[in-house]
Amino acid sequence: MPRYDEEYIKHLLNRNYFTPRQYFDEIRWGAKRKRYPYGSGVFMWLDFILPDFPTEFVVSLREGQTDMFEAPDWLKKEIGLKNLFIKLEGQNPSGSFKDRGMPMAISWARFQQEVFPELGIVGVACASTGDTSASAAQYASYCRDKLLCVIFVPHGKISPEQLAQATMSGAMVIAVDHPTNPGFDSCMKIVQEFNARFPKFAMVNSANILRVVGQQSIAVEINQDFGWDSPDWIAIPAGNGGNLTALMLSLLRQKEHGLIDRVPGVIAGQTANSDPLVRWADSGFTKYEPLKKPPISIASAMDIQDPVSFPRINLLLKDFLKESVSGIHFFKSDNLEINRTRARFNRAGADVCPQGAVAIHATLQARDKGIVKENDRVVAISTASSLKFTESAMKYHMLVNPFRVATTGTVEEIAKILNLT
Repeated sequence: MPRYDEEYIKHLLNRNYFTPRQYFDEIRWGAKRKRYPYGSGVFMWLDFILPDFPTEFVVSLREGQTDMFEAPDWLKKEIGLKNLFIKLEGQNPSGSFKDRGMPMAISWARFQQEVFPELGIVGVACASTGDTSASAAQYASYCRDKLLCVIFVPHGKISPEQLAQATMSGAMVIAVDHPTNPGFDSCMKIVQEFNARFPKFAMVNSANILRVVGQQSIAVEINQDFGWDSPDWIAIPAGNGGNLTALMLSLLRQKEHGLIDRVPGVIAGQTANSDPLVRWADSGFTKYEPLKKPPISIASAMDIQDPVSFPRINLLLKDFLKESVSGIHFFKSDNLEINRTRARFNRAGADVCPQGAVAIHATLQARDKGIVKENDRVVAISTASSLKFTESAMKYHMLVNPFRVATTGTVEEIAKILNLT
């Protein structure tokens, strides 16, 4: 868990006669945003998330500042939520929220490389089910003259689009076909062993605390999007737990620094077959039991049975429950529910990935249970571009909404297909 000198940060955020809110509003919408790297939706928050980090080592692709999609009125009526928004993290450079934490991790590797040459840093390494690998590969490629990139993925268990992203960016991709545990968890174990043996490759998984540091920016940006009037709920998919850790930490710290007046409740979603956090919550947060062989889900990036960040989540839980009146609630979704939710919101114009669908479906479950009220303002985080998962989308839509073939190519035939005659 990152440790902060919060008194020093309070000094930074209250200087020049600004309140903390005014301080960051001036950066985001003022002249400073034109100066590198402050046009980034991550590095504009440096004084909050990593004060005094030397900007000459920053590696930024102008990530963050993603759109807030508001559900159309007809859909709001269907689902019984009058104020549902979706934070579209698929608009980041590599197409996912991983571009919040990855530039911090890559920048830190560059810092270590230059300031501590005795460490011998030559590259970065990570295990991934897709989005992490794409992000690491793209950011490392920006400084490929200085950093190599090695990626471990579970063989046959990430989407072709995500695998293509890593290879296109020039990373060295190793597909691990583990004989007894063919999933992310075995890849994570391998990259940890690899890093221990070859520390010249800095590990940039969410076990790297700099990833959590950068991912705090999502929650601050959401609150700034609403003029610092925080929503009632933030819904998030939880796979390896880094995003949930960063969300909880960021919200608590924002409250401490006066950026927000209240800490929103959190709704966390997992897949039905990879649900250790759901089962932990069901036990009253007393019993944590990871499984060993997760089946593959549509939300493949969440096929993780032992989240690396669980100890951090557990550490934050007590303080979060104390500060947030609404607390934190966990739900799970099976493949059919994920597909249906994703399709429902894609058809409403939202760029929702399978993981985002898990967060939205968790919200709908919370609404059905009366936890979330009709007038509550809810922000669900869709973590990646839906274009990373076109194969699974086509398989589903070829069953429920297949395309039609016009064999004669005439308007008469098309009119017949559309029942216009």
